[in-house]
Amino acid sequence: MQDIFSRPLELAVFGRESILMCELLGLCFNTEVSVHLAFSGLKAGAMENHDGWGVGRYDEYGTQIVKESRPAGRSRLAENFQKHLGARSRIFVSHIRRATAGKVGYVNTHPFYRRFDQKTWIFAHNGTIDTSQLRFSSGEFSPIGETDSELVFCSLLSWLSHRDIQLADRNGFTLLHDKLREINRLGELNLIFSDGRHLFAYHDRSGHVGLHFLLRQAPYKVVKLRGQYLTINLADVIDPEERGYIVASKPLSNENWNRVKPGQLLVFSQGNSIFKSVSE
Repeated sequence: MQDIFSRPLELAVFGRESILMCELLGLCFNTEVSVHLAFSGLKAGAMENHDGWGVGRYDEYGTQIVKESRPAGRSRLAENFQKHLGARSRIFVSHIRRATAGKVGYVNTHPFYRRFDQKTWIFAHNGTIDTSQLRFSSGEFSPIGETDSELVFCSLLSWLSHRDIQLADRNGFTLLHDKLREINRLGELNLIFSDGRHLFAYHDRSGHVGLHFLLRQAPYKVVKLRGQYLTINLADVIDPEERGYIVASKPLSNENWNRVKPGQLLVFSQGNSIFKSVSE
């Protein structure tokens, strides 16, 4: 494979729109992949959404969370992470923040993470939730920051713990979908989260801001990335054995992205789509 950063790129324009919202990104592949192409597209919204960015991933050593409460588009750390092709994983969860609840700061920057059921969970949210009706066990899953998003995360883990629900089959995924719809009644809820084995993506029941997914597999084509003055022949930079799904708030390229239906939960594992709920 050829390194994208060491070869000439054909210049082109793929529109840059003003996006005043948090943005979500999730990857689930059959093998460890680099996030640099998808993260490049995600950063296109970082000039408007300047309150923080973060990326979570899993590798053989455990879980890595890289985040900071500054604009990704002006962050040397974000630039270095994007270019560090050694940062590979089967699953990524990423977020570009525009603060609506909680001040700008590291503890309020997504993604959040917790240990539960011998797994590390990584969680990112877009939307605003009325947290006055959320319940969680203080001490077991207590929020560190001030965001409604972290409260949703703690409430969800508390529910899983008390109900002893195993997210391993259709029955468990259906129960999870029911719980997310219940939380969704309290406000806007777009989620991407992972337990290290599965990638979960839930779209707000009212269709708030949107959520999209893409199956990326060979044969690869020449594509344009969002917000970038370039086109890329994916066949030059991606292993043909790579196969998996990308989920994002907005399409990150001019490929054939699909809309997640409002109120729908998608579950991916090892680069496959293994559950798709019936939307509301």
